[in-house]
Amino acid sequence: MNLWDLLESSKWLARQGWMMRGIPTAIAETVSQHSWETGLIAYLIASRVNPEECPLNPYKAGMLGLVHDLLEGVLGDIPRYTSLQLGDLKNSLEEKAISELEMEPNLRELLKEWEEGATPESKAARIADSLSTYLQALRYIRSGYNKALEIAETSRRKAIDLARGTCFETVAVQMLSDIERALLRDSKS
Repeated sequence: MNLWDLLESSKWLARQGWMMRGIPTAIAETVSQHSWETGLIAYLIASRVNPEECPLNPYKAGMLGLVHDLLEGVLGDIPRYTSLQLGDLKNSLEEKAISELEMEPNLRELLKEWEEGATPESKAARIADSLSTYLQALRYIRSGYNKALEIAETSRRKAIDLARGTCFETVAVQMLSDIERALLRDSKS
């Protein structure tokens, strides 16, 4: 499979967690929609931290957010329970896909960096991944899909846990506050 096939698959592949909670396929967020939002949020997080406290490249954080789920175009969006059960097998499948897919070496390196999660940029992108999921869950809840509450609670908690004790903590908490304020204001309008 080549990069263009991955991009096309990601455009149409609905995220399974939403559909498993009753979100109709027609309005379920796709992998590419989620990745786009994650990339932008990762860029914002990295741009807002104190560069003296946490030197990092906001553009790289944004790119990591954009590509973080690219492999789902070939592996599918594996539900959380299944992913946990697969454990190391899932990691092996991802590593195999990274090595076999036709893509530029710099994209391959970004995917590896995301998987390792060790750089400040990948940590910002991981927080962004959870914030994007939280934001989408709140959108669904606002639209009456209350089964998304479990994902909202889990992703909110994960964003806080990932940021706790890091240079991203203040920014992540502020973004959570901004998201909640915007959605509450939105629902009152």
